[in-house]
Amino acid sequence: MRARQTSQGSDEDGTLPVFISPSELKYYADDISSHKQVVTIYNPYSYTLKYKVLCTAPRKYHVIESEGLIKPHCRIDVVIRHKEPLEEATLDKFQIQLFDHGSSTIRGHKQVISQVLPGKPTAAATEAPMQQLPPPESRAPEHTTEGGQHRMDPLVLLVAAVCGVALLLPTWQVDSSTLPPYLHLTIHQKLVVAYVLGLVTMVILHF
Repeated sequence: MRARQTSQGSDEDGTLPVFISPSELKYYADDISSHKQVVTIYNPYSYTLKYKVLCTAPRKYHVIESEGLIKPHCRIDVVIRHKEPLEEATLDKFQIQLFDHGSSTIRGHKQVISQVLPGKPTAAATEAPMQQLPPPESRAPEHTTEGGQHRMDPLVLLVAAVCGVALLLPTWQVDSSTLPPYLHLTIHQKLVVAYVLGLVTMVILHF
């Protein structure tokens, strides 16, 4: 079970989580460009921290700014150079220590492994060629004619026809007609029918 963190970001035991990248350094004897590595130390907290870099083999490395301050919500890049000549197949360790600004009490620490490897770094594995992603799940296919044009939904035409006929019916208590009373529409009903007909007309024009 992980220790619960306090409001200051530290765990209950007082240990402050340390955020660094990378956690491993690789120096290649025959690759001069790899003799310089960078470790980034992050300060995600709301107060200034002091850092210090220690090493198990300090004579083999040159650390630029081996200690300093990191402002709140900032980071710092620490350059670590391996002095030549490089010894093959060696393993060293760095330790990143964090302190409160103005304090000598260690709040947190983390190790960084340093390896010296013979030769040069091997070429990265051949990457697979880029391929097109499958299309997203499509909706139900729309009905089209042979020419590829969208075919009008018969229901739309039916609604338009019904609305047109309804507007031709006599108006209740306005028009005199021999049609049965249930075929007489009120003014409000005809307004609703006219509104629906307008919407249907817009759909038809869209096609």
